[in-house]
Formats: sequence, structure tokens, C-alpha cells
Amino acid sequence: MRLCQSANQIGRKHNGEAMTESELGRHSFLVVDDDDFSREFIVTVLAHLGCTDVQCAADSQAAIRLAKQHRPDFVLLDIYMPEVDGWTFLGQLRSTMPSAAVIMVTGSGRPADFKKSLTETVDGYCIKPVSPGVMQRALVGAQLRRQGQHA
Repeated sequence: MRLCQSANQIGRKHNGEAMTESELGRHSFLVVDDDDFSREFIVTVLAHLGCTDVQCAADSQAAIRLAKQHRPDFVLLDIYMPEVDGWTFLGQLRSTMPSAAVIMVTGSGRPADFKKSLTETVDGYCIKPVSPGVMQRALVGAQLRRQGQHA
């Protein structure tokens, strides 16, 4: 959780310029993952891309509270979590925030999860650990999909 609060300090080059030419740094993010290391890793990847407005949640209750409070542009959501899994949470999230771009980020390489992501209201899919380049492509693609749906 410490990295979530300090992402603005590590997401910039030494000269103060954003580390990416994209405009991702202007957007807000919610990372939902029950695993501490995975959350911190994803926050580090986002910071590398110049993203500084990052909130984190370890469970669905905290995630819904943060989503309502901060209205993130992007939600990076783990699939396999205790109590409420990512697919169930996705339904709750969509009823609260139908326009947020949602990217499923999972440690599972199961083809069934990927196929399900194609049929659900998901805007992207990444397998952990995710590199900055893969994350950037997923975020840009998700943003374009959301813009296309609301045009």
C-alpha cells in the first residue's frame, strides 16, 4: 500500500518529464488485487508510465468505496480474489461506474479467463507480471474502446 501513496514520487524521470509520450498520466486509476506484492508491482508499472493518481484496494468493499469516492478512469482488476472474485465485482462496478475502462489483470493464463473477458464488459486483459509496454498498450486500447462506446 505504501507505493500507492508515493506513486507521484516515482513516476517521473529525473528531469521531471513524464516517462511516456501518452497522456496516461492525466488519468486516475484504481488497482484491485488481494495480493500486496501484485498491487505494489502494478503501481510501480503505472508509475513508470507516468501515472500518479493511483488508488489501491485489497478487496471488493474497499474497491467500491474508492471507486465511488475517486471515480477512476481505469480499474485494474484481479480475477481470483477471496470472498468476491473479479468477475462478480465487475458487475457491481459496472452498475456504479459504467464508463470506467476495466482491465482484468491476472496471474492465471487460463484460456477460459481470456475467453470470458471477451464476452464480459471488459476493456482489456493482462497476465501478471505485466511489463510497462504491455500495460501501456492495454491502457491505450481500453481507453480507445471506452471512447468508441461513448462516442
